[in-house]
Amino acid sequence: ALVKKNGEIEKYVKMPTYAEQGKELIIGRMKQGIYQVIEEKDLQISNILGIGIGAPGPVDYKKGIIHCAPNLPGWEGVPLANIVKDEFKVPVIVENDANAAAWGENSFGIAQGIDDMICISLGTGIGAGLILSGKIYHGKNNLSGEVGHIIVNKEGPLCNCGNYGCLEAYSSASGIKNRIKNKIKELGTERKALPPLPNFDDISLAQVFEMARKGNLIVKGIIEEAIEYLGIGIASVVNILNPEMIVLVGGITNEGEKLLNHLKEIVYKRAMSSHLQDLKIVFGSLGEYAGVIGAAALLWNYN
Repeated sequence: ALVKKNGEIEKYVKMPTYAEQGKELIIGRMKQGIYQVIEEKDLQISNILGIGIGAPGPVDYKKGIIHCAPNLPGWEGVPLANIVKDEFKVPVIVENDANAAAWGENSFGIAQGIDDMICISLGTGIGAGLILSGKIYHGKNNLSGEVGHIIVNKEGPLCNCGNYGCLEAYSSASGIKNRIKNKIKELGTERKALPPLPNFDDISLAQVFEMARKGNLIVKGIIEEAIEYLGIGIASVVNILNPEMIVLVGGITNEGEKLLNHLKEIVYKRAMSSHLQDLKIVFGSLGEYAGVIGAAALLWNYN
């Protein structure tokens, strides 16, 4: 995206990741997307202040290195900032994608003026951007915010991180789909007597929720459990960090106010009452653009 200093997006290009094709092809498509924006806006690279990147998983933002990305095979110790900087010859900042989304919502979205807020990104995985006392909190080794790997059930399913029972294994898009597929396998011949189901690798999370609404009992049960565990995870974050605002971004937020109200009920049931005073739990206002706006804003708006 080409982003102005007021947060306005002048040009936006979206393309699939195709994670299974490996990091070299993904990085090539990233470069292709940047060149496409430059060419379509008839820009000179010398007129670009810099490039901000939001990347999944633990990121060393000081060095611009992606330590690992559990949902991107082969992404370990990738010096992405230097790779992109060598190509375009401009300053490059690489930040965790949830941190970028948090900074976007804090700079130009629903969390403007909020010094203590947690932005939870609900997509293929689950991550969180922590803004405490007006600054992104990175932790000692720049690895904070891995909310998706709070263990909510020690007997739970295997997570992509290698542990069992993580929140991400229950409540992320990939976790929900994996649990549905595993449940279908468990049913075996019993499942064959029922109407056929789609390939869950090929459908969106919105379609999965629609199946639940239409009464598919397998899908409905797993969705209900995913929401319950998500509420428990958020309650844990509230108890630990006592934020003023929880901002939810990502695909699951497309389910609207009914989902949000249900999550609030769970959080208010599970979190300590002393931590709930004045707490706001909201959907982000920047939609799918929070990450790119936040990544860009890091170039001029972060100290």
